[in-house]
Amino acid sequence: MSTAEVVVDASLAVKWVVDEPYSREARALLDRWGDDGRRLLAPTLFLYEVTNVLAKRIQRRQLTLEQAKERLRFFQESGPLLQQIASVHSRSLELMERFGLPTAYDAHYLALAEYQRCECWTADERLWNTVKRQISWVRWIGEGKP
Repeated sequence: MSTAEVVVDASLAVKWVVDEPYSREARALLDRWGDDGRRLLAPTLFLYEVTNVLAKRIQRRQLTLEQAKERLRFFQESGPLLQQIASVHSRSLELMERFGLPTAYDAHYLALAEYQRCECWTADERLWNTVKRQISWVRWIGEGKP
């Protein structure tokens, strides 16, 4: 397992720029990974997912358009390195079916981490609960919290 890289999903990364539960922990992880020189990775769908989360915040009037664009710029300039690996797509279908995931989106992060042989970090507790007994390298931001 690589300790030089980590796959981060959109549910975790959004917590770096939007205050919500576990944002403090997510920012601390980001700082730690930076201090350790770890390379952050995500599948190419990452920016689509982040944009969608920010769009929902605009619709709920939790962010202005300008605030959302500023947060999106953070990911465009400083976010994870986006990976386009063809085999990740078919592997995501296999993982989606294996775990009964409702979409292939989450499975893309799992497939990328599997391909890179590194941890995959998420803030999606449902995803973590679904896979944690069979995939030891998936980590949830709330692990170890009471």
